[in-house]
Amino acid sequence: MSEARLRVGVFAGGRSAEHEVSIASADAVLRSIDRERFEPFLVYIDREGHWLLPAGPAPELGAEPLAGMLGAMTPAEEVPYLNSHELQAPAAHRQGIAPRMAVRSLAETIDIALLVVHGPFGEDGTLQGFLELAGIPYVGAGVLASAVAMDKVVFKDLMRGHDLPVVESTWFRRSTWEREPEHVARQVAETIGERSVVKPARLGSSVGMTVVHEPGELPAALDEAYRFDSKAIVERYVEGARELECGVLGNDDPIVFEPGEVRSLHEFYDYEAKYVEGLAVVEPRANVDADLAARLKELSLAAYRAVDCAGLARVDFLVTADEAFISEMNTLPGFTTTSMYPKQAELAGLRFDELIARLIELALERER
Repeated sequence: MSEARLRVGVFAGGRSAEHEVSIASADAVLRSIDRERFEPFLVYIDREGHWLLPAGPAPELGAEPLAGMLGAMTPAEEVPYLNSHELQAPAAHRQGIAPRMAVRSLAETIDIALLVVHGPFGEDGTLQGFLELAGIPYVGAGVLASAVAMDKVVFKDLMRGHDLPVVESTWFRRSTWEREPEHVARQVAETIGERSVVKPARLGSSVGMTVVHEPGELPAALDEAYRFDSKAIVERYVEGARELECGVLGNDDPIVFEPGEVRSLHEFYDYEAKYVEGLAVVEPRANVDADLAARLKELSLAAYRAVDCAGLARVDFLVTADEAFISEMNTLPGFTTTSMYPKQAELAGLRFDELIARLIELALERER
């Protein structure tokens, strides 16, 4: 291994609504990874969950973004597959391969997996479990930590169990909303109040999220959340809160980056504001006093350890003049060159290529 480059499988795409974000993250990784130390292989999972395995290392990207290349390659004959009679079938008879067919092929092709598959079926422990079965080391949190952090309901319950501050919330399954809408509305009114924030319980990037200003808006907000998940969470709206974020890096002895801040030109930091240039201001180093910064870093570390996280995570906060609430934890945060996490790492002294290398080292450390 010391005489050859480490073969790194960069997993991208996936079935979730964050597919495009994942591709942008993979684009940044493939452009920045140190190819003198690492040999990257792109493992693309399309929107239907079909796996497209590499026949060889990923070429260096030119002016065209990775997203454009994938759009052209997926249905075509030149999609690179591993050497197998079954996988080399004509495109008309080929639907991609399922994960159960990928285990042996991947284990023979890559030494380690670098995951940038955000959201369900990538960040929620399912892909991590597959890699555990395949015996392939991977970057980031394990199965349990990934699953807990992805589920906002379970995550908040765990935070409360550790006496860590979270916003009041309640949650409902889709079946409950369909059978007992009056009960749901009444419980929200009694426990949360007129103003609330409704989200799918297991999704990221603010997909399916709605701010409810008065009770009449609640049904549409729940319907929107249930488009993406069978479980929705309703949180108390925190008036005037700042959205601050801390990146965490490490395994047993993690470090916490200084807080950053996002300010959206929309009512909240929604999907469009996150990924359309000019709709939000991302400051990797927030203007906060030393006491608040220390408090957020302390809470980030406590949350990271409570979840038993590893590798990396970004902990998000809602902060008012008097209180700081842990909002959620992202175990595979956005990894584009403009994303908060890499920017915070750079301010901490880690260039993008050095950050990638450090994450790979942490994954190998945990495997050992």
